Amino acid sequence: MEFEVHCSTESLDVAKSGAIWGNIWLTISGVPFPEENWNDMPAAFLVELFDAFSYARQAEGRRRRVRFFDGPFWIDLIGRSDGTVSVSANAHDTPKEATVSAHEMAQLLTRVRAELLRACIERGWKDQMDVRRLQVQ
Repeated sequence: MEFEVHCSTESLDVAKSGAIWGNIWLTISGVPFPEENWNDMPAAFLVELFDAFSYARQAEGRRRRVRFFDGPFWIDLIGRSDGTVSVSANAHDTPKEATVSAHEMAQLLTRVRAELLRACIERGWKDQMDVRRLQVQ
């Protein structure tokens, strides 16, 4: 697949602030972004990614940006008329881009969401704001 979302549920931890941190990164055309095992806020990022995807897939030309919470990294999602979504990342070296079937992307996001929710609930974090937001996606 040209686009993948990876979340290491074993890496999850809660900061004193209550934010959930752990390793989450993307693979775009076979290249990890921002890098493999990127440490960030996976629940919050996935909520933003779901929202952006839902918006972009509705019509050709609809665009949303999703920022990682740590570092100056983001991806842009753009809806296309053929039932796909274009994904591009700001990258230090070369542009990273992929075109993904909206159906496949929806399945991928749903699977990663379920894995992350299960891990958070097992750890007793179901009342954390980002977990609650993720549950309604």
